[in-house]
Amino acid sequence: MVSPRRAGRDPNPDPPARVASLKLPILGYHAVLPLATSEQVRGTVAVHDFRLQIEWLVRRGYLGISVSEAAARLRRDDPQQDRAVVLTFDDGYRSVIEHALPVLEESGFTATLYIVTAAMDRTTDWYVKKGGRAFPHASWNELENAAKRGFDIGSHSVDHLRLSKVADEVLTDQLQRSRAEIAQRVGACDHFAYPFGDVSEKVIQATKAAGYQTAVTTLKGFNTPDTAPFELRRQMVSRTTSLRRFRRKVGHWW
Repeated sequence: MVSPRRAGRDPNPDPPARVASLKLPILGYHAVLPLATSEQVRGTVAVHDFRLQIEWLVRRGYLGISVSEAAARLRRDDPQQDRAVVLTFDDGYRSVIEHALPVLEESGFTATLYIVTAAMDRTTDWYVKKGGRAFPHASWNELENAAKRGFDIGSHSVDHLRLSKVADEVLTDQLQRSRAEIAQRVGACDHFAYPFGDVSEKVIQATKAAGYQTAVTTLKGFNTPDTAPFELRRQMVSRTTSLRRFRRKVGHWW
């Protein structure tokens, strides 16, 4: 008799790799403004365009969910739950509270808002350098109300710094202090978005140590049960995102 090994077969083969059945897109937005597309600055989306995007998702049978729900679905890896798209908003702009959340609620969608805690109740000039104008951030009362309506409030750090470039003690402070303040204000803070998408192994480990459950990057791609929870992929949406490009970001190539 020829042995399996001599026949070229491993008598103790590794189990076949699991094929992930669930693929979740995460979309990233910033400000949502009542302006014509041509008047916007980079990184913003017109309310009209945002509404068209949400209406397209509804027609296609998608459900807009938060990062908390996405994390649970990825753990379950349920192929029956793949008609979902994760909606996220960075920086905590008041325009998102005023213009985006009502559109989402009309469709039964929810989302995650990643806020810069030191910017709350303030107006920042981050877009002025890009040829835009200053945008006000939401108040804590507005964020508390959004949380009561079912929206996740996550952290985008205290001061929106490039975390891979700061000293260890600053990194720890940016992660821990923002999480603690959000938890105190709205009841929980389990999710993080790396400012500028700037991430390194040190930043990942510090984010885990600070008590977060997930973190999103700006790396393109889709998320499966095999995606590392602190390296979640995200497709950014801006004023230059046509509806055709939007469909592709969700995973429709036709």
